Parts: sequence; C-alpha cells; structure tokens
Amino acid sequence: MFTQIYLKRFFLYSLMLCSSLLLVGCGKSNAEDKQRAHITVTVTHDGAPVTEAELRLMMDGKGEGAMGVLNEAGQTELSDVVLGSYTVTVTPPEGTPDNPAPKKDYPNIPQKYRSMKDTPLKADVKAGANELTFDLKK
Repeated sequence: MFTQIYLKRFFLYSLMLCSSLLLVGCGKSNAEDKQRAHITVTVTHDGAPVTEAELRLMMDGKGEGAMGVLNEAGQTELSDVVLGSYTVTVTPPEGTPDNPAPKKDYPNIPQKYRSMKDTPLKADVKAGANELTFDLKK
C-alpha cells in the first residue's frame, strides 16, 4: 500500500514538473524580439538574369538565414529577414525528392558563388525595404 501511494505521488509530481517545464518554454522567445526587414534581390550573370537558381543568405556567426528561388527576372523577395550582415550564395536548384532538379551545368552560376566559404557576395540588411543586386562574374 505504501508503494502505491508513493508511486501515485511520484507520478503526480512528475506530471506537474513536466507541465511546468512546458509552460516555461511557451514564453516569448528572443527570435520574436529581433528586428526584421523585407528584401528584394536581383541576380544577374554578365547582365542577364539568373533564372534557375536558389539564393541563400547566412548571417555571419549567428545562424540566422533566409532562402529564395530566383524567378524569370532573376529576382526573389524575402520577408522577415533579421537585420544584419550576411554572406550570400547562389546555387543551382536542388529540387525535392519527388521533383528533382535536372542534372545539367549552370554556366551562369560560377563555382565561387556556390560555397559559403568561397563566395565574395555580402549583404547588409537594414530596417525598411532593401533592394540588393548581384552581378555574378567569372
């Protein structure tokens, strides 16, 4: 009988502790406090729009990022991008497991722009609307 009472209390206290931890985790996070902006990015290669590519922004040392797919004008619009300095890459489309991207060369995306380590592209996202243009050169 003592064991049953002990187990019931243990279960009740465990349930209360788990509930308390869940409620604490539901508070407002720092991510909600960060200032954000809208950006429009245009990517060209020797003046012509890059139309089949994915654009990625990764905040230097912070883990924040954004990603968009370039349209037929070589543009993508990204909302709610955290303000700050970013490294930018332009990569061929990856597709999905259900809809893989075609296997082909993308000469309009030179290799150096495809890697976070090698890309020279940088972006500073400031409050308000941001319009960024990158011309990829060999």
